[in-house]
Amino acid sequence: MQRIASQIVWQFSLPFLLLLPGFALAGNPAPEDYLASESFVLEVRYCECQATNADNTLSDILPSFLKESRLLTLGISSEGKGFASSNELSIGYELKPVAGSPDQYQFNYAGNYTASNGGSAGAGELLLTQGQWVNLFGTRHEKDAGSQHSNVVVRLVKSGGS
Repeated sequence: MQRIASQIVWQFSLPFLLLLPGFALAGNPAPEDYLASESFVLEVRYCECQATNADNTLSDILPSFLKESRLLTLGISSEGKGFASSNELSIGYELKPVAGSPDQYQFNYAGNYTASNGGSAGAGELLLTQGQWVNLFGTRHEKDAGSQHSNVVVRLVKSGGS
């Protein structure tokens, strides 16, 4: 009698158990789900190419740089510090809001970029305005074949928009 009862329980349990993984996987979070509602995305772009024109206007990043560069995207809060790295780039940073200026943040950083044409490093403190690109550091070498550049730029945007 117990054997028949356990077979009946097994027959009714089996379909439920087969459907369970579908229910468990149906609501898997996306990476963006881990961003807090008051968080920002720090976009760090780096490339062995020229980032700005010769007049070096910091906010006028060349479209060719944006197209050719690699992107490191970091989710951060409006106040905090952290570290990120890739094969070529490592950067430590701290972000603090500027009192009375809702779109401006004090950005402290230290970073290294290793390119095939040499390495570059930078450290400093600057003012980031939300949505505006800023050239952090880079190099320019004159060679027989022309100028060789490497640059690292950054911008801060609200999570979910650019």
